[in-house]
Amino acid sequence: MRKAGLLGLTLAACGLCGALCAPQVSAHVRYEASISDTQAKDWSTKSSKISCVLSSYIKDYGRADFVLLSGAQRRLSLEFFPLVTIGSDSKMRIISAPAEWRPEGVEREIGDITLYRGFNPFVGDSVSWVMLRELYAGQRILFPYYNQLPNYEESIIPVLSPLGFSGPYKEFLDCSAQLLPFGFTDVGFIALMFYDTENRLTPSSDQRLHNQIEYVKNDPSISKIIISAFGSGHDDNLDNINLAKERAQAISDVFTQNGISKDLIEVRTYGDEQLATTGYTISDRQESSKAIVELQRDPFKVDRRLEVDMPDVGVPEDWVPQSPE
Repeated sequence: MRKAGLLGLTLAACGLCGALCAPQVSAHVRYEASISDTQAKDWSTKSSKISCVLSSYIKDYGRADFVLLSGAQRRLSLEFFPLVTIGSDSKMRIISAPAEWRPEGVEREIGDITLYRGFNPFVGDSVSWVMLRELYAGQRILFPYYNQLPNYEESIIPVLSPLGFSGPYKEFLDCSAQLLPFGFTDVGFIALMFYDTENRLTPSSDQRLHNQIEYVKNDPSISKIIISAFGSGHDDNLDNINLAKERAQAISDVFTQNGISKDLIEVRTYGDEQLATTGYTISDRQESSKAIVELQRDPFKVDRRLEVDMPDVGVPEDWVPQSPE
């Protein structure tokens, strides 16, 4: 009985040690287009006046999107959409390497990013432009990183190939040339000034309104346009209310004359006495020869990339800015 008990303990200990001390299995996986696949169409573009997207399909790995947005600051970014989400925090290196058919070329690291479990890899403006230049020059871009799992570690290398890149890249550049110089954050909420006791906009306000209308035409997520018009300057508040209505109608007419459906427009008007009851100060009321136009969007159609100030992720510590070619 004693010997059997000792034997059982020994076997149990060995089993526990085997579970705890089992060697970690590792795998190395590279996802890259083959030069023998002549039918592959790895690169494609999607263009509008508010965004330009240059996409690469990486077989068995997922998709990578270069995105350039409208606005005063046209920031480029690269985001990966892997079929299997990132399983652990890690570091992704960004390497420019010679194409498969140019083994004599030079390999160099151009940046790196931190990966977070459950989040898509994202690269900011500076390094994204460098990657595009390298791809156009015939280099391929490697993104090696480790995906850590219990008792299992993967070395993963998705690769952006220069195969078929040139044509879509030129389409992407053509798209960038016609991007609007303003984005949602610039025109989503605007104040319009009128001449005193008139329903005629000042020239600068008229320009702001037309910028907003141009944006609405190109953003399918816009679900409502709220026009809040204010009237003051008359002794009789009824005259102020009528002035506010005239101003609201004038703005609404500009929208509909430019092809915007009246079903999207909601009008709110305020006279001088109404301003007093809505918390406006005397100073506010004196400056109330204006209207406010606010855009609302369908949350299920919103592309959040169009309004977030994307950080310049990926720039190495020894980064030296390159002058545009």
